Amino acid sequence: MLKSFLVAGALGALAISCASSRAEPREVAAGAGCRSLGDTSQTVATVLSPDSVYSADRADVTRRVSVTGTERGSVLYVHAAPGLSREYLERVLGCHATYGHAIGANDPFHPQSGAVTQVDVESSGTGYAVRVVGENARTDDEIWRRARDLSYSTVQVEQIASSAPRTAVPASAPSGG
Repeated sequence: MLKSFLVAGALGALAISCASSRAEPREVAAGAGCRSLGDTSQTVATVLSPDSVYSADRADVTRRVSVTGTERGSVLYVHAAPGLSREYLERVLGCHATYGHAIGANDPFHPQSGAVTQVDVESSGTGYAVRVVGENARTDDEIWRRARDLSYSTVQVEQIASSAPRTAVPASAPSGG
């Protein structure tokens, strides 16, 4: 009988340890209260729109477990939107990476080669720097490609100044002849 209790206890402990060691597939949104946010797809679509994303860079990221200790992530630069705080944006994008659906082919929060493991948002000038890290180098490369393509999808205009002053002539002005 004592042996039965010990076996039952050991099996119970094993079951508890297996259940507790199985973390969410992505810890990115742990503690973010994603369900309480409601539908954030419009916010994500606005943030990832060509009007909002203006640049992307590679960033060194120190990983907890890595052979080399450092692998690259990506930083996406977005314009600030009215009523959108850094903390809220980090929460929304973390939940989007964990539970949301890809918004377009260049959504860097939904790489096909792996999972996003980290989303950090920092203030940067008049907008935000959104750092996105994948679970491995292959995923980071795909996140970078998507972030770069997303930032290049914006229309970039360069104004070329003229050094010669010009005077506008009204259409009704006489042509002196």
